[in-house]
Amino acid sequence: GAQDSSRGPTPRDDSPGGGKGGKGDGKGGSIAVLKKGLQKAGVLPGGRWTNDQGALYVRGLPADTTNADLYEIFSPFGAIPAQGCWAMTAEDGTCKGYAFINFIKDEDAQNAIATLNGTMMPDGSTLEVKPKGAPKPKPAKGESKGQ
Repeated sequence: GAQDSSRGPTPRDDSPGGGKGGKGDGKGGSIAVLKKGLQKAGVLPGGRWTNDQGALYVRGLPADTTNADLYEIFSPFGAIPAQGCWAMTAEDGTCKGYAFINFIKDEDAQNAIATLNGTMMPDGSTLEVKPKGAPKPKPAKGESKGQ
């Protein structure tokens, strides 16, 4: 069956004769280095995305939301570039309740809004999915953010 890779590595049994013996042998270096190299080379569709067309703001997410969860929910609507899902997290790693999603095509973003905005969450709250607005001006030094 499919494995849920968003929950961290699966423990392996490295004892002689133990374990299940997978198809790969784990060579090739770090996946993070591979991804970074592909992005830098500009060979991945979507290239370097910018927060304009196709960018969404999502609010009302549970504290255990991850980037992988967002990708699983939003990618069926259309192509999302590398690093196109961002769950905003607190220092302890929990989601602050909001995220940004970048679609390559704006019509895919619009479809996601039409389908997911207003979704009733398990706790009775409502998921908000809308176009990402222009960045708000940073408050001047000394002003509070009103948290």
